[in-house]
Amino acid sequence: MKESRLMRGTVYQRKWRKLGILMALPAMLLVILLVFIPLIMNIGYSLTDYTVNSDVPKFIGFANFVSIFQDPDFGLICSNTIKLALLYVVGLNTLAIALAILIANVGKVLGNTIKSILYFPCLLAMAVVGFVWRIIFNYNNGIINRLLIMLGMSKDAVPEWLGDPNLIMVSTSIAIIWYALGYYIVIYYAGLMSISPDLYEVSSIEGATKWQEFRKVTLPMLAPSITINVVLTTMAIIGSFDLPYTLTNGGGPGQYGTVIPIWIYRLYFNNMQYGKALALAVILAVIAMIVAVIELKILLKREAKTNG
Repeated sequence: MKESRLMRGTVYQRKWRKLGILMALPAMLLVILLVFIPLIMNIGYSLTDYTVNSDVPKFIGFANFVSIFQDPDFGLICSNTIKLALLYVVGLNTLAIALAILIANVGKVLGNTIKSILYFPCLLAMAVVGFVWRIIFNYNNGIINRLLIMLGMSKDAVPEWLGDPNLIMVSTSIAIIWYALGYYIVIYYAGLMSISPDLYEVSSIEGATKWQEFRKVTLPMLAPSITINVVLTTMAIIGSFDLPYTLTNGGGPGQYGTVIPIWIYRLYFNNMQYGKALALAVILAVIAMIVAVIELKILLKREAKTNG
């Protein structure tokens, strides 16, 4: 009797396993067709002299990669990308955690209203956001500089947000943080709602201050949300193109507003150096994967320590 039941259970599992594979097959084929095949082709073309004039691209090995590393702008553009990533990831996550805590403590109606307002920019196209912030940062007629002049700052002293090489990455990070903030607040808010109120009651009984409560209860319990958001924000900013491109008018001033995705665009569409552009895309993908693996290793280790 038991054996027949086991046999029926095994047959039932096999049928469902086959059905599951069949149901997943269309999605798997799409991933192979739209992700893996283009990725392999990208790597292949990055090893050729593929340009607008080449009928049949010739294999040239790692010459495109060597050319990129020897380019005089390589160091500056990589520095810009790192600077933007640090400003964005640290600034956005810090602000998102602070605002999520604020929203969680102001009441349901007001909290939902604030969340809706802050989430609204996420519904806009990034290119549109870039143009909007170009108007806001305008040296002569921008809202920020007009407010600074109204507060008593002389016109000669107001910052040139999009023209100063020292400020362009700061300005870009502000615009992107404004755009993406609401999305990550929602994730942190969900993490806060999953924390047991009993933990706060115990900390209150123990006489913990609000800062100690944040450090010892809130921050450790938000570890899974922090892991998700840090990795997501890093991957998003490393590959971000449209908002930085429209905000900086193509990567200005000079090369100080240029990040790696903008450089890829220039090489491909302006210079028609397809092989070199694809080689740079491969370098960017490798950098993104390495950074993601390092972040996940560090953050998951921190999560394990917190749970332990």
